[in-house]
Amino acid sequence: MKKNFYAFGVLCLFTLLSACGGGGGGGGASGPVTSTNTFDVRAGWSRLIANGFSKTFVISGTCSGTDSLTVGPANTSTTFEGGPALSSNYVDNTTFTNCTPASSIGTATNYYDSNYIPLGSSILGGKYEVWTTAPTIPVTARVGDVGIFGTLNKYNDSTKAVSAGRQDNSYVIEADTATSAIANFISKNYNTSNVLTSTEQDRYRIAADGSMPLISIDIQYANGSTTHLVMN
Repeated sequence: MKKNFYAFGVLCLFTLLSACGGGGGGGGASGPVTSTNTFDVRAGWSRLIANGFSKTFVISGTCSGTDSLTVGPANTSTTFEGGPALSSNYVDNTTFTNCTPASSIGTATNYYDSNYIPLGSSILGGKYEVWTTAPTIPVTARVGDVGIFGTLNKYNDSTKAVSAGRQDNSYVIEADTATSAIANFISKNYNTSNVLTSTEQDRYRIAADGSMPLISIDIQYANGSTTHLVMN
């Protein structure tokens, strides 16, 4: 499975049942608090991608299980689409207790520019993804802000001869605590007939110290499927 991570998606790689995650709370029993701070989402994202991370989620919703996600640091110099790039290895290991297949592993290489802005990815098995233009990640964001990252075109392989659909990406900054906010990265996946197949929400908690860990993933399938997976 690949979620849309690069997070946008931890930037994620899901090729069968999948999920991206639930809410981001943090405001206590009274609910989330709307911070009046401004948050540098771009700096938080750059720090996250530069260092890499590992996280294990508990899966709930239509299926139960666990998901272990490892995103390596983007520190390998390479090329992508004919230009200089940094690359990062991505491994997503999913195990279900009540759905089939019972387990799956998704592997990919994600590519970024020198500022850790996503360029695209090469997925084990041949799939290939390229951003039409570099996504704009906000430097100053407040709770309630919304915006568009852009579109990721998908292909059957790196020749880009055959389309495999596209992914439209956006964000919304949600309430959390007086000193933090939730950056919700939303990915809508469409097939080659322009039919919505899934919506994924990757939520990151961005704090005053500039940290921005991934806290949850939520995937709602469409196009005849009622599968809904939440990972916390």
